[in-house]
Amino acid sequence: MRLRGSKPEGLRAEDFRLTAPSGFGDGYNNYAHSMAWFRGRLFVGTTRAAFAMIGATSPLPDLKPWPVHCPADLYDVDRRAEIWRYTPESDLWERIYRAPWSEGRNQRLVPRYVGYRGMTVHQAPGDPHPCIYVSTWAPIMTEPPDILRSEDGETFHSVPRPPWDESVRSFRTLQPFKGRLHTTPTGSNPGVAGQAQESVSSTSVIYAADDLRSAEWHAASEDGFGNRANVTVFEMGTFNDHLYAGTVNPFTGFELWKTDGEGGPPYRWKRVLQRGAYRGVHNEVLGAMCAFNGALYVCSGVANGGYHRRFDIGPAASELIRVWPDDSWELLIGNARITPEGAKVPLSGYSPGFDNLFNGYFWRMCVHDGWLYMGTLNWANMLPYLPTHLWPEDTLVQLHRWGTEQVNRHFGGFGLWRSPDGVRWEPVTRSGFGNKYNWGVRTFASSPHGLFVGTANVFGPMMAMERETGWEYAANPRGGCEIYLGRHAATADRRAA
Repeated sequence: MRLRGSKPEGLRAEDFRLTAPSGFGDGYNNYAHSMAWFRGRLFVGTTRAAFAMIGATSPLPDLKPWPVHCPADLYDVDRRAEIWRYTPESDLWERIYRAPWSEGRNQRLVPRYVGYRGMTVHQAPGDPHPCIYVSTWAPIMTEPPDILRSEDGETFHSVPRPPWDESVRSFRTLQPFKGRLHTTPTGSNPGVAGQAQESVSSTSVIYAADDLRSAEWHAASEDGFGNRANVTVFEMGTFNDHLYAGTVNPFTGFELWKTDGEGGPPYRWKRVLQRGAYRGVHNEVLGAMCAFNGALYVCSGVANGGYHRRFDIGPAASELIRVWPDDSWELLIGNARITPEGAKVPLSGYSPGFDNLFNGYFWRMCVHDGWLYMGTLNWANMLPYLPTHLWPEDTLVQLHRWGTEQVNRHFGGFGLWRSPDGVRWEPVTRSGFGNKYNWGVRTFASSPHGLFVGTANVFGPMMAMERETGWEYAANPRGGCEIYLGRHAATADRRAA
């Protein structure tokens, strides 16, 4: 029995149940890329055929065979991004929106959007009540991405987009702050083969707008905060009545900036962290933020899952840093080091990635029932396709001793961890809830019905499997994103059943 006023117990693996398997029945729904609780229901935006797109347009030479089947013509795949809605009382999922077709520059019909990377609930000055806003990812053959708006969760319409150039293909974060909505482009494609980058944009400016229906966007920051090495503003969050922004910086490491937003855009900004919190380029990107127990928690690492091929950074695992209102900071998970602020040692006792190199990202965080939850991206399931013969000899000895499949079995699948204070951490699952193809926790949503977890799982619908006669592509029933709901009643329900 829990004492009055005490913190509820943290969720365990057995408290979670799968509510949406295999990409809502379609393995091309690779990512549950965005999530929001709106009007008593859960909304999830997907990104489709992400790995087939990479394999068809800019295959990485060090993945052989390509992990998923790629059609000869990528536009033969229906990549129209989807928005799904879940009603907990009836345990019912409905697809309520699918991206329209658009006439492409290739003289064919192409998806207007292939993904929805961000989602938030916000009431702009012109909104009659809180509305749901969604950021989009557009293919190179169509117009730049939009922001979608819905008043009722049934119909979605685009609002005027910020003044970004034609090369911008996606943006990630939608951050409300002091009555305005803020966003920034986080992916560009100049139309040159092999030059598209999901985590690097052609501009590094934060845009802000008051009334989203007229959407007069204004620059809220200067490009890169005055530092050209800040190639992208990747993530934003709010804490202590300030807006925080983290960058991608492949030259010296990420920077963290904050503003009180007074006086309207452009804002006055103050730098809080630099040089990747003095880890350098192995903290190239600040990827997630979450306010918890009077501090701001920030996750950092290397873009593209822990190894940024374009800049030859990594592989390296993720770190977790805690920032206080006075801008002082502590290292919670990571490598001990000497900094201008003195020695920093990981207070949790964990080295990067919870002592696991495969945890390239701490991808998302969420506060639920007084606990901080954090999910990883784990690339161990890529081992069968990597040229491991090029790895250092001592690493190969260990890998051969364990065996690739054994490593994948024990380390494959994301990790979900929980903490009551940011220092003490306990694993909820280290195996993607038993699905090694769930390589990352991409989204969270805390709700009155429990904690929702959305995964990234690119290994569908057809993946490369090694047989006695060689490699072949076969259907993967566990491919595609999954949605889990965690609540303590789930354990009781399961035991009763």
